[in-house]
Amino acid sequence: MARLLRNVVQRNRIFHFRRVIPLDLRPRFRRGEITCSLRTSELHLAGIRARELYLAAESLFDESRCDPMLSDDQLAAIVQDFYGYVLDQENKLRLRHGRIPEEVRARRAEHFNTVAKQARADLGANEFGSVAFISQAMLRKHKLAGQLDETGRNQVSQALMRGGIDLAEAVRARYEGDFNFEPRDKLLARKVEALFAAPADSQSQAAGQAAPSEHGRQEGREAEALFAETAASFVTKQKQLRRWENQTASQNEKSYELFKAICGDRPLRTYVRKDAAKFKDVLERLPADYGKASRYIGKAPDEILALEAENGSQSERLSIRTVKRHFSALSALWDEAIPLGDAADKIFSGFKFPQQQRAQDQRPMWTRADLARLFKTPIWVGCKSEGRRTTPGSQIIRDEKFWLPLIAIFSGARQEEICQLHVEDIRQEKGVWVFDINARPPRRLKNRSAVRLVPIHGELIRIGFLRYVDEQREAGNARIFPNLHPGGADDRLGHGFTKWFTRYRRDVKLYEAGRDFHSFRHSATTFLHQGGASDSVVDRLTGHTTPGETARYTKSTDIAQLKTAIEAIDAGVDFTGLHQAERQPAQTL
Repeated sequence: MARLLRNVVQRNRIFHFRRVIPLDLRPRFRRGEITCSLRTSELHLAGIRARELYLAAESLFDESRCDPMLSDDQLAAIVQDFYGYVLDQENKLRLRHGRIPEEVRARRAEHFNTVAKQARADLGANEFGSVAFISQAMLRKHKLAGQLDETGRNQVSQALMRGGIDLAEAVRARYEGDFNFEPRDKLLARKVEALFAAPADSQSQAAGQAAPSEHGRQEGREAEALFAETAASFVTKQKQLRRWENQTASQNEKSYELFKAICGDRPLRTYVRKDAAKFKDVLERLPADYGKASRYIGKAPDEILALEAENGSQSERLSIRTVKRHFSALSALWDEAIPLGDAADKIFSGFKFPQQQRAQDQRPMWTRADLARLFKTPIWVGCKSEGRRTTPGSQIIRDEKFWLPLIAIFSGARQEEICQLHVEDIRQEKGVWVFDINARPPRRLKNRSAVRLVPIHGELIRIGFLRYVDEQREAGNARIFPNLHPGGADDRLGHGFTKWFTRYRRDVKLYEAGRDFHSFRHSATTFLHQGGASDSVVDRLTGHTTPGETARYTKSTDIAQLKTAIEAIDAGVDFTGLHQAERQPAQTL
């Protein structure tokens, strides 16, 4: 029946759209055809959707012919390939040569710092001569040689120069002992879609193919979309509908990649509960650092397990929480596929997992003794300069690095909630100074319960927080911490601070795995309970939903009650040396 419609094929009762990409555009799209599910088993509706997709594809082809420029994903594929290859070769050379003398190490670090500065200058001046050879080589490697005009070639050179800046800084960071450098350029951070990994043989097979014949329909199993394709489409949909943030999408993509590596790439309906059980068994035996440790890089899960068995390793295993997260990602995909006829059964349901730790035991908190040590480090007692925060000195610089931990411990607020505070969010409510934590754009909160008023602890006021806010207002800054900039998969303002705080804790010898910025929130919650605050008041202050009937009767907690609870937080640290004389803010709301 599907043969009666142009560009439509039926697979297991569901209709799919299929359109061959013109020969002249295949090098650009890196595939031979466009295929996607029409999400219906009704012929009439399939025809309507197929016609819409046909016209959309025709428009896309026309635009592609008019614009010789490459897409961001194509550029990202080229730049990431170059970036990864050079770093890999540099590390192999490093491992072969053994110890690097101190003077050589310092000289190389400075050299690559100079290279990065020069690359920035060249990029600003559109001077692409230094990357001309590399551009030609990468275009040949990606089968784009001869496909682009001068504008397109300059676009590739520009992208490679952008990546080259991060590359030089990454090598410099390695010579300074930092192997966790993360590129800042969007092309290097961009997730390249699965179409760039499409095998060449599948592209050639697709060339010139029309909709399958009756014989082709008898081979429906082979023509049915494979797991990787279905998973990629599902992730794209969740992101487009804003059901998942980029970080969640990235985590779930890794779950799908892991499932494919363990159970193979087949149509969803061919997997059974034994596949889910195998997935669970391998996950529970994988070492926790399987994706990071150098000895595991490039190895499949079964190879990693074999290596573990051979070496008799007692490595720490994946946490139950991580195993359950992988299962949850797969369950979500199957829940979407079953109503569409793409999967037959909920194969991931009903599995039992070992008892997890209690929530309060999962992450170390900052004890009062820990806080006393932290707040005696240079940031709060005096550092050398803005660029030398870990070196003792006479300067106390009251910026985000100074304030964020203090606000966290005296409020229990989440890191991003603090980072995105605006000057207007510091106001008075019935005579009480509060943090107005809200979701007015551009602010983003975790959920609806996160909208709340949190009284400002008196110790923060004595240390000079209101004075600091007033200074930001007078300077014309909308946000309280204007030095913070969006970064990471979800453009979070706290992205850069998180990395800095990890380095700082290492430098001042206070690093402990699992005890991070979020641990301040656990500490604040503990101190609130110790101060006599009820669970419902703690939940109101921290933005949690109070479970059960209690929630119905605690919606109108008075701001004075919240202020009393906040003031009971005792960090066990003497901050007298940081106190400032109060200054009446320029504006009260």
